[in-house]
Amino acid sequence: MEWNTQTILIVFVGLTGAAVVLQAFVLLGILISLRKTAKSMVEITDDLRSTIMPMVQSTRELLERITPQVITVTDGLSEVTQTMRKEAAGVSFSAAEIMNRVSLQTKRLDAMLTTGLNTVERMGAVVESTVAMPVRQVNGILAAVRAVVDTYRSVEPSRRSSQSGYDPEI
Repeated sequence: MEWNTQTILIVFVGLTGAAVVLQAFVLLGILISLRKTAKSMVEITDDLRSTIMPMVQSTRELLERITPQVITVTDGLSEVTQTMRKEAAGVSFSAAEIMNRVSLQTKRLDAMLTTGLNTVERMGAVVESTVAMPVRQVNGILAAVRAVVDTYRSVEPSRRSSQSGYDPEI
């Protein structure tokens, strides 16, 4: 069998036609698949819209409803914060004033106690000198009297004259 050019050409044209038909079937299958996928996506999107849109709408309504309340609460918090700052400054000033007064009273009390204790110390010194000086003098006099008495008691009369260097017989 001899293949001439025309036969080969016919075979090639037939094969190319078969390939084009096969490609057409593949493209038709892809088209059908894409339509099904698109239809499925539309259904999913519709489901999502039917589920999400009411939530979005209710959220929007909620935000619209609570926005004035949030603004009111925010304003109230701002006022409370300002009031707290003022009160804190007042408390700080009061605490500083109280500490200053306590410090002044402490200094005053310290001065009073120091003066009182110094006075007690001086009085103790005065009492000691007033009482101790006469007591020492009395003790000195008593010691002198005791020494004289002891001297006269312990020495015999004959010995007394010989000890003093005075001899009445001479």
